Amino acid sequence: MLSPGNDDEPKELRKISGGKIPSQATMDSAVASLERARADLLSAEASVHQQEAQVQITETDLSKTIIRSPTKGVVLSRKLEPGQTVAASFTTPELFVIAEDLASMLLEVSIAEADIGFVKDGQVARFQVDAWPQRTYEATVSKVSFGSKVTDNVVTYPTELKVANADLSLRPGMTATADIDVAHHTDVFLVPVAALRFEPMEPAENGESGEEMSFLEKMIMGPSPQKHERREGYDGSDPSLLKPAIWVLRDGEPQRVVVMLGLSNGQMTEVSSADLSIGDAVIIREELAKR
Repeated sequence: MLSPGNDDEPKELRKISGGKIPSQATMDSAVASLERARADLLSAEASVHQQEAQVQITETDLSKTIIRSPTKGVVLSRKLEPGQTVAASFTTPELFVIAEDLASMLLEVSIAEADIGFVKDGQVARFQVDAWPQRTYEATVSKVSFGSKVTDNVVTYPTELKVANADLSLRPGMTATADIDVAHHTDVFLVPVAALRFEPMEPAENGESGEEMSFLEKMIMGPSPQKHERREGYDGSDPSLLKPAIWVLRDGEPQRVVVMLGLSNGQMTEVSSADLSIGDAVIIREELAKR
């Protein structure tokens, strides 16, 4: 059976053989050589593809040797030197410390366990740093931790304050002293805490001021009957003796005024009483006149 063939093959064959008709063995050898050449070509192409893949792997590995910052910011510290080898391990090594945005910072404060119940998210706080002692910064409570820290048997709760730092005057690592406004009252009477502890001096039996008595005499005699009555108990005739009070100066004489206590910041305390007026002179201490 005849089958269509390529007309160019006999011409090419006659050209190669010099016009002679090649033998079957020569034809088979030529065909085998052609197949080997085609196989070598396929093998070479596969090798090229393999080398191209290896090039891509090497380029990928090379790109990983360049350390790039994952975010924009300021490098605060560098943990390695140029040329140093960084080895991969189960623990990711720390290479750099980067501050992402210094215009918005967090202030970490420790709140005592006695005060943590008053602190809530969103409350306004004010703080100062040693670098700018004359300046007061404002902040907002952003996170109150439920976990505590114990340092020297003192329990505190970490709390974060969000701070705007547009002028970049604050820097990471600065220490600060903060006051959190947990409650706010206006148009109230404020007195120093010392006014709540004040008690007027009482004269001794010999007419000398009690302050002029020796320390040993005071220890032997003990408190006056009035003070002892307020401290240890009384007959119930005057319940105001057990209530907080301050002393005010009226007509040159100290007068005890019973008050209700309000908010306090440790230095000033809010007090209220119907017997107090604006301008009352509150006594916080008593001094002896020199003779």
